Amino acid sequence: MLAQFFPKLQTLFSPASIAVVGASRDETKIGHIVVRNLLDGGYNGAIFPINPVATTIAGLTTYADYHDLPKTPDLAIIALPAALVVEVVTAIAQKGTKSIIIFSAGFKEVGTEGAALEEKLVALAEEYQLAILGPNCLGLINPAAHFNATFGKAHLTPGNLRFILQSGALATSLFDWAASADVGLGTCVTLGNKAVVSEETILRQWYETRKTISSHTRRRQEKEGLSRYQPIGLYLESISNGREFLRYAKEISHDDPIFILKPGKSSGAQKAMQSHTGSLAGNDTVLDAALEQAGIIRCAGIEDMFDLARSFAWEDAPAGPRVALVSNAGGPAVMSADMLAEAGLTLAPLSQKTHDILVDHLPRAAAVVNPVDVLGDALADRYATAIKAVLAEKTVDALVVILTPQLMTQIEATAKIIAELAKKYGKPVVCAFMGGNTVAIGESVLNTHKIPSFRYPERAIKALGHMWWWQTWRQKQRTEKVKPIKISTKISAAIARLVAELEKQKQAGRVALNPRVALNPIESNDLLKKIGLTVPPSAACASFSDAQKFLQKNGAAVLKLASAQVLHKSDQGGIITNIISSDALKKAWDVMAKKVTELRRQKDATATVQIQIQKQIVGGLEIIVGVTTDPTFGKVLMFGAGGVMVELMKDRHLHLLPLDRETIEELVASSAIFPLLKGFRGAKPLALSKLYDLIARLAQAAEQLPVAEIEINPVIVTADEAWAVDGKVILQNL
Repeated sequence: MLAQFFPKLQTLFSPASIAVVGASRDETKIGHIVVRNLLDGGYNGAIFPINPVATTIAGLTTYADYHDLPKTPDLAIIALPAALVVEVVTAIAQKGTKSIIIFSAGFKEVGTEGAALEEKLVALAEEYQLAILGPNCLGLINPAAHFNATFGKAHLTPGNLRFILQSGALATSLFDWAASADVGLGTCVTLGNKAVVSEETILRQWYETRKTISSHTRRRQEKEGLSRYQPIGLYLESISNGREFLRYAKEISHDDPIFILKPGKSSGAQKAMQSHTGSLAGNDTVLDAALEQAGIIRCAGIEDMFDLARSFAWEDAPAGPRVALVSNAGGPAVMSADMLAEAGLTLAPLSQKTHDILVDHLPRAAAVVNPVDVLGDALADRYATAIKAVLAEKTVDALVVILTPQLMTQIEATAKIIAELAKKYGKPVVCAFMGGNTVAIGESVLNTHKIPSFRYPERAIKALGHMWWWQTWRQKQRTEKVKPIKISTKISAAIARLVAELEKQKQAGRVALNPRVALNPIESNDLLKKIGLTVPPSAACASFSDAQKFLQKNGAAVLKLASAQVLHKSDQGGIITNIISSDALKKAWDVMAKKVTELRRQKDATATVQIQIQKQIVGGLEIIVGVTTDPTFGKVLMFGAGGVMVELMKDRHLHLLPLDRETIEELVASSAIFPLLKGFRGAKPLALSKLYDLIARLAQAAEQLPVAEIEINPVIVTADEAWAVDGKVILQNL
């Protein structure tokens, strides 16, 4: 349905005419407030209040029924009890209106009965191709069109800052904050239950219209003291379609910053998965990886979100990480130097010329290296000297100005000088005017001139660090799209055969017993071989004699429990290594046979537990490689330290599929174990090329096979080979 919404969102955001169904004469009712908001906001289109008994509302002629309207409105706003909404939407659709905002609560958020009503709305949207915002939403504002379709008190000063919010209460807080901080807003949308129109729908519309944001518009924004961007802030409690969301967000992020506040980091909000890959790549870690890939900044809280909103609305991102600090207090300046490093920024080196200017014009006790301390008795002119000198310095990419209020401090005058010099030199400037009521006048001046100001240096520096991170992401983006990894025709044919085989297994009745069917280790290793991975020789042993023959042929061996019901063998004591003699094999066999008997008693009648013997790979480094299926974003690859170090090191690195060879190499290089793979302190390098090939084949196969999770733990990388030692495979649900 996503494609059909695009033309309808134009009338949702900028309608030429609006009907308000449920308009009321009672000034305390939502149906009256929205009519009054439309009028007070300066909306100049036709407004049709619909009320079965009133003749006029807020001076406007009312209509008893939607079918009585003299023309078909672009947009219908519904403020009625939930029980009446489906019938009204039907009438609206039959009249020909395609865009609808539903304020009404009482849908899926209240339980089964409400969910059934919401399903009927979705069915009507599909039948009549409707763009429905809500239900259970606050509506939207578009200040540039003088359009306030909410029942909240909205700030209608036009600006460049856009928002999508899954919370009406947070939206009203945003409107109030924007008014107090003098931050202009662009289109701000609340989603409510997002039964039809969701975040990716709106992102697509903004993506499709991004080219209409001309260079003239961006230059006009600069003249008004705004950044060149059209920033997007998001508050989302869920993401409806992860793939589509990332697709459009990533494209937008090349030009305009996106920042998101999304709850759900606690373990109670996450769904555990069966394999190590699944548990290590939990929902929130996958979200972090997905956002990073798309160039989206994740906010730590509401304050963080508002700080970024102000910063990106008013300042361009710095061209580099080098920052100058100018302060009238030594303590905050020194602490800020540490904060810069934590935020991924550095102190800018100052040239001899700048040093000489500062020495000539500042008191002898002033600090003339970066951070520059102009001392507590500094008046506005001393601040001007220091700021002018450092902003003229080629090595300075951005400036942080710290001010603490002393009795002689010229707060208002200093703020005016900062604004004047920021405009002159065109570099990002953020301020920390520390204090309360005393510094408020300075903050007001800075707000008027669109200079981001914060009460504490750490907030200013954190915002600047986020801006530099986004700039770095933009610079690193390749112009080419990710090219799927090429694997041989032989491997592709093997995957096709495996798909057919796995489908047969799923149809054989095993799925009915366990909705997520795990292959046993022998089947899993066979699958790994078929997709072209190097797997050590192994066999299922029905008797001790079989194990003896294997040992004689292969040398050192490992005995393992082999069962689809035992995914983590080490937890059960189900691995015995370093078997190099017949005596050692017999002892190991007796231990393992006893465990098999115990497990067969514990498991249900369908459980199969065998003894597997495998050639032991001597030396090398153990790592883990796996692919899991995230319910929001799809297939995700995880790489890191393997074996017993999985939980201990938590060395996990994630990337959504697809990915290319270059990305695989970057992923491996980001791992804590990369120095060991490369050859640490003169050690011989391990088979990195073979490892890259293994990851590439596994990723390609995981995209094509009907598997929910596929993991190799460990992969043992030696000087010559990358061995897929122990595979786990969980099939997708039917």
